[in-house]
Amino acid sequence: MQNHPIIKQIQQSGYMPEIPRAFGESLNMLLEPWEYRIDECISKLSTVPGLESTLIHILNYNAKLNREILTLKDAVVYLGAKNTRMIAIAYITRLLLPNRKGRAEIFDNKTYWKHCIGTSIAAHLIADETGLCDKDKMFTYGLIHDIGITVLDICLPQHLDKIHTMQLERGVHHIAAEKIILNGATHTEIGMWICKEWGLPQEIQEIVGCHHSPFVDSESANEIRVMYLADSISTNYYERLLGTEKTFIYSERIRNMLNISKEFIEEIAEKLPKEVERVNRVIEYI
Repeated sequence: MQNHPIIKQIQQSGYMPEIPRAFGESLNMLLEPWEYRIDECISKLSTVPGLESTLIHILNYNAKLNREILTLKDAVVYLGAKNTRMIAIAYITRLLLPNRKGRAEIFDNKTYWKHCIGTSIAAHLIADETGLCDKDKMFTYGLIHDIGITVLDICLPQHLDKIHTMQLERGVHHIAAEKIILNGATHTEIGMWICKEWGLPQEIQEIVGCHHSPFVDSESANEIRVMYLADSISTNYYERLLGTEKTFIYSERIRNMLNISKEFIEEIAEKLPKEVERVNRVIEYI
């Protein structure tokens, strides 16, 4: 994928922010917090542009604390590993978007961001119900699972607008539309590439790259299947936000492999609109 023409266009666009590889290393630490040294993790997080000031601002201005947070270490200790990694990934995702508006003219990243949050919520609920993977990790992964689309929004917005138009006006499935516009590439492949570039954990790379391929043989197979189903549920929510009547049909085989009922999926779908708005209000501060 490294030599694909689309990757070269992304690299040459001049819009791709440079994220220190230490960010990926710090995420590895936050995913396994009992194994890391807090000072080393904080040192790596401090190399991410603007992250320290963002965390401090969130806590001092949007949380009711008895004392003022002054340093990155104060923030990480107060938030804990789970909340720090969620905010860090949301921040990195938002860092790609200039003024949070993106560069695409037709594609609306704010609406799509709600799909990402919906995927996070659904993944958390499915993981909790099945016990097959860590529910808090799955929530975090949901925020970044479509990072490839965000990369297109900032680096190649004209391509994303063509893909989005093809979906809306001609009813073409988004993966098929991507392959047509992106010379055979998809947002999952672009997402996996950027995860590798940033040195993100292998588990995140696999989920980002394979969440549309739930039958892949991987060490993260359960996580991929949970994300696939969560993404499917949230895609239907997203289609309603767009005002279309399209319905994404998920694989019944995957549902059976995860051993969850259709009724449970319907319960998640019913909860999403309200829960997405609640979580989005929190993440908007990032």
